[in-house]
This record gives sequence, structure tokens and C-alpha cells, in this order.
Amino acid sequence: MESYLMLFAIVIIIIIMSASSELIIKPPITNYHHMQMIMQWPPTFCGRPDKPCKPSVNMSDFSIHGLWPGNATGHTPFTCTDPPNPTTVEQVWLNDRSLKNFLGLYWPSLEVHWTDEMLWKHEWKKHGYCTSEIVPDVKYFNGATTFARQLINMLVMLKKGGMDPSNNRAYNVTYMKTLISEQVLKDKIIDVYISCDQQASSSFVFLKQIHFCLDKSLNTFISCPKSTATRGCGRGEKQNLIFPTMAIYR
Repeated sequence: MESYLMLFAIVIIIIIMSASSELIIKPPITNYHHMQMIMQWPPTFCGRPDKPCKPSVNMSDFSIHGLWPGNATGHTPFTCTDPPNPTTVEQVWLNDRSLKNFLGLYWPSLEVHWTDEMLWKHEWKKHGYCTSEIVPDVKYFNGATTFARQLINMLVMLKKGGMDPSNNRAYNVTYMKTLISEQVLKDKIIDVYISCDQQASSSFVFLKQIHFCLDKSLNTFISCPKSTATRGCGRGEKQNLIFPTMAIYR
């Protein structure tokens, strides 16, 4: 009798361990609506007193912040469960020197205490692993650099449209979105999101990030879902957006 009870207990333990293991290793979501590639403006990021940046940061062009799954309302609420072997993702760029060079160019870590590799592992662990049933890690990082290359002339096109970085001029968000759709993406029906940081005791806001939406398999740009969120920018037509050469928070 005792042997049967022992065998029964062992079987139950094996079942529990198998179920737990499956929960850990299975990527948690496939029902996301799209991917958002967030391009940050370094002068705003590095103007924060709590975010000291490396002296080598290029302050004159956009860089990738992250590549995150988004839902049908335009939000990015997904945070991955911890992957079983989070360090193995580094093999993606260690096995492809060209990819690593592109990641260093388009997706650098701005913060002084973070290496590029730390940032890439963090972003994949927090956001990329969630989508790995549809977008494996190799496609995730290659996709980020591929779309970043398509945006390489974004600052040039904004300047041509009359939006030069300046601490002394204010623009409106709607005009910037229109320029990006028509001149950068060459498709006026594709909408993007703009996010801003508020300047204390002021009606002005600093350009923080531009959110580009991609299909969930990372094949093409798509229009971001309609959303009522202002993302810190206030009314789109208000002439209150500073596209700074260096943001100084007071």
C-alpha cells in the first residue's frame, strides 16, 4: 500500500513540475495587435537630471528606445514573464557581427551606467520575449534595425518641412505627425503617435518620442490604432511643442 502511495505522489510531483515548466517556457502572448517601434529624441532624454547620459551620445539624431507589442487601443501594456534562459539572446548579435554593428548604430544605450548589450537584453526580456512565438529573437533584432534604416532620413525630412530642432520655436504635434506620414513614410494615411515630456511651470512640452506602428509579424509599417491618449503632449493643434537641441528641466 505504501509503495502505491509513494508512486502516486511521485506521479503528482512530475505532473506539477511539467505544468510549471510549461508555464515558464511558453511565451505569454500571441494576441497583441501590433508592434510599436519607439524612436526617442536624445536631447530630451538626456536633459533629465536623473538620467545622466554618456558623453558619446549623438544628440543630433533619433535612436531606438524599444520595440514593444501594443493592443488595439494603442497602448503597450504587455510585460513579459521572465524567459527561461535570458542570457542566450545575446547569441543573436554575437553570431552576427553586422547585426551588432547596426544595433550599436541605431539602438545605443544612452544612459551612462548601461552598456548597449545590457539595454538590448533588457528590452528583449521585458518586451521581445512576449512575442517570440510570432517574432523570434533573431527577427526581433533584425526587424528593429531594418525599420530604423528606413527612418534614417527622418530628421532631414522634418527640417525640410520647417521643423528644425530649436529651444526657441514651438510647433504643434499634428503638423509633426503629418510631416512624418507624408514625407518620411510616404503614406499620408499612416498615423504615428507622438509623446512629450512636460516642462515644469510651463505650457510648453518637449518632444520625447515618436511611436511607429508595425504589423505584428514585423513586415511593414501600419497606421497606429485610433487613440484618445495625448501622451503628455496636450492638444495636437496647440503650438506648444519644443523640438529641443537640449531639454533643460526646471
